[in-house]
Amino acid sequence: MQINWNLLTTCLLLSAVECGSHSLEFLSTGHVQPGSQPLFDQLTVFDRVPISYCDTLTKREQVKPILASKNFPKHCYDASYDISYLHKIPPFINSTAYVVQRRRGCIQSADGMVSGFEVWAMNGKDFISFDPGTKRWMSQCPSAITVQHQWNKEKNMNFAFSHFIKEECPEMIQTIQLRSIPQKTELHIFAKSTENKDKVLLRCHVTSTDRSLSSVHLIGDGASRASSITVMGPVPSGDGSVILRLTARISQSQNTNTYGCTVQTGDHNITVFWDGSTLDGRYLLHLSSAHWKVILGFCCTVFAITILSCATIFLLKCVKKKSSPPLQVDPQLMEQFSRMMGSVASPDLQSVLFSFTRGTEGNREFQEQWEVSIRLRDQNYYDPEYFGHQVGAC
Repeated sequence: MQINWNLLTTCLLLSAVECGSHSLEFLSTGHVQPGSQPLFDQLTVFDRVPISYCDTLTKREQVKPILASKNFPKHCYDASYDISYLHKIPPFINSTAYVVQRRRGCIQSADGMVSGFEVWAMNGKDFISFDPGTKRWMSQCPSAITVQHQWNKEKNMNFAFSHFIKEECPEMIQTIQLRSIPQKTELHIFAKSTENKDKVLLRCHVTSTDRSLSSVHLIGDGASRASSITVMGPVPSGDGSVILRLTARISQSQNTNTYGCTVQTGDHNITVFWDGSTLDGRYLLHLSSAHWKVILGFCCTVFAITILSCATIFLLKCVKKKSSPPLQVDPQLMEQFSRMMGSVASPDLQSVLFSFTRGTEGNREFQEQWEVSIRLRDQNYYDPEYFGHQVGAC
């Protein structure tokens, strides 16, 4: 049965941090090209937090700001020399080794127990592993069997590797101190276009300094329709935080669905919903024709109401400007016209004269009083009893 040593080591490291233990690992990578010396770089990680970096150019440890310890090793000569085995591996496997990855370190539990690991990978695949207790190599693929037999004969090399894992690594754990990091978690959700115009790639990106963070979940009423959902991490970043990323393929034609992501930390949950945009701010969701009709109808209604309101206000202002106060007539002239109206028998002509003297919008009450006085006068003029009384008096 083949053992996935990278997965096993990752699980051990995660459980160590959660249980209050400490872990220290050295991640080395060697690159080789025909006719040239191997290129080397190494990242040192303490409790899943990168604390130092070293490469071929200087072979000097470049400590991270988060490391507070002053007695950390200054150089990485031994690790750089070990990667030189790149030149020794190809003859045993009948191929050219381009990339070799080495992962070694130790885990110290809360009760002081120490467990170590040493795993090598070739061109991205598990190749061979070392047991520091037995000082023996174990092949992880058929092409490594020859290398296993050859390296098991290297007694001095195996003793040095075992001594580093069992003795030096735990001593370094005791001396390493990290500066405190504020607990902070950020969640961003965005999408990316794909070749299929109906599909977009939704991504939830989480960065956190909270070590209790372990997973991110897709939520929303469209989550059940998403496909190709994958979660990467948590993996350490260069600033002491960890990164998680969720990727899902969704349909942008079903724009009534909502999508969001949620992460749970030690003391609270963080949830963010997608607003339909990409990382650079472009909007991806397409509105359906029904939505466009509703929006267009609403805009037309608002426009028509606005035009009618403006026209009404304009007309009212014009009428107000053109209107003038009632005509003011001299009192003497008024008296003369009143006498004239008394001598005019035609009601229509009397109305014309009254309108001229009082204005077309005159006092309605005054007009009614005037009409009553005219009727009484006419009644006296044309009443036979009135004339008979006048004749008898004469």
